[in-house]
Amino acid sequence: MNGPEIIFGELCCSPVEFQLLRFLLSRKEGKFSFRNLLSSLSLNEKEIWGALCALEEKGFIISYSPLMGFEVSPPLPDLIHPAEVELILEKLNCRIPWRVKIFQVIDSTSDEVLRRGRRGEKEGLVVIAERQLRGRGRQGRSWESSLALGLYMTLLLEPSFQPLLPQQFALMSSVAVVEALNNLGLENVGIKWPNDIVVDSRKLGGILIETDRGINSKRFIAIGIGINVNQAEIHFSGPLQNKATSIYMERGQPMRRVELMAEVLKRIDRNYGLSFFEIKEKWMKKMVNRDREVEFEEDGQRIKGIIRGIDEMGWLVVEKENGSIQKFFSLGC
Repeated sequence: MNGPEIIFGELCCSPVEFQLLRFLLSRKEGKFSFRNLLSSLSLNEKEIWGALCALEEKGFIISYSPLMGFEVSPPLPDLIHPAEVELILEKLNCRIPWRVKIFQVIDSTSDEVLRRGRRGEKEGLVVIAERQLRGRGRQGRSWESSLALGLYMTLLLEPSFQPLLPQQFALMSSVAVVEALNNLGLENVGIKWPNDIVVDSRKLGGILIETDRGINSKRFIAIGIGINVNQAEIHFSGPLQNKATSIYMERGQPMRRVELMAEVLKRIDRNYGLSFFEIKEKWMKKMVNRDREVEFEEDGQRIKGIIRGIDEMGWLVVEKENGSIQKFFSLGC
């Protein structure tokens, strides 16, 4: 398995730091003498001390005693560190060959996946950033990406079946995110069609689906996922403070984003092999706006009706005021 790509920067790491942390986290023995580190890693004293200091600066608690040696003590910091990500990927045992590329700052994780996909990158690419400068949601709306507080990632999939139906992948991904959050202890999460992850009426996250072609002309899917994880209300801009929420705001305690990343990847891997009928059944159970009134504009006309669910293609089914049924791919509301 290819490890995470190391992007050098304040929030990422040097190859020596990567090697040392991976060694400390992967060994069940726990504590290691300095001599043991020297012999096991083929590093010199200066390199090891430098890497230990770098890890401490990033929030890792490095415990040491002359008799017992070094160990990484809990709690681990909320940092998406390449060494820990690589170990997590090895333990997930997924069918999709996930390969994570980690950036400190990027324009948009979705833009990066689209660029790499056009150049021939294969299925399983995951691009994660600590911060996005031009993060976006559906219909080009901006997505606030507070530094190191949310989970901002985009995945590349190459389904064997064609043509691709983007809406079905939005539903599959939103189900996976809700299942991941449920499994990590956040129960009152729902899905608002088409792509919003919500708690009550507040937005917790969203899904962005885009498609393009690689060098072999085969179409691929870019699944952008944004989740508010450890933001407090003050981290949201004024207009969003009454509309957005985070895992921290709902639970009253923070969550390690790398653990959420792992759970989302695991759930997407499981759901990727399901039929759309199975996904639809799961999705309908999590839909929060079913049988509710909706009002929106479509092709210049104002439409009012009641949401009745989704069809076999993933389109929204609306019963209009006159009793007729109409289906919509997207809503302008």
